[in-house]
Amino acid sequence: MYGAMVDLLNFFYPERAVTVTTSDPPYITPAVDALLRRKNRLMHAGRTEQAGAVAAPIRTAITRSSMKRMRKVDTRKSTKDAWAKVREVIKGPENQADDYATGLTAQLFNDHYAAISTDNNYKTPRSKVTASDNLLHHGNRGVSDAGYTADDSDWS
Repeated sequence: MYGAMVDLLNFFYPERAVTVTTSDPPYITPAVDALLRRKNRLMHAGRTEQAGAVAAPIRTAITRSSMKRMRKVDTRKSTKDAWAKVREVIKGPENQADDYATGLTAQLFNDHYAAISTDNNYKTPRSKVTASDNLLHHGNRGVSDAGYTADDSDWS
């Protein structure tokens, strides 16, 4: 009996896989990610009231997760450490390696790209030759359209 019930549950309510990556903020758990996907699907379907109802548990879960992490912050120690912990909770752990290269400026980049985008072998194209006015033909000569013929026109 139990096996049949499990099979029915798996048939009507299959398990879904939710991927949480390291680039996601720490408060994004698989449950929160699934709720965010559901809310997004409802919003795209135009069911904003139902999406608003899903937003409440999302807000609660994120707040609880953030509060758990913030409990470990000792604000008496120093405010600098406290704000560093707040930044870490919001943005994730800060990289130890400095990603900035020294000596690079905007002017250096501009000079480099100006140098490589110049073609020394560029030749200006020839001017286009246009037809003279007396060679241009107007209208549809000899074609009848709603009783109008080329003979009714005053074109030469």
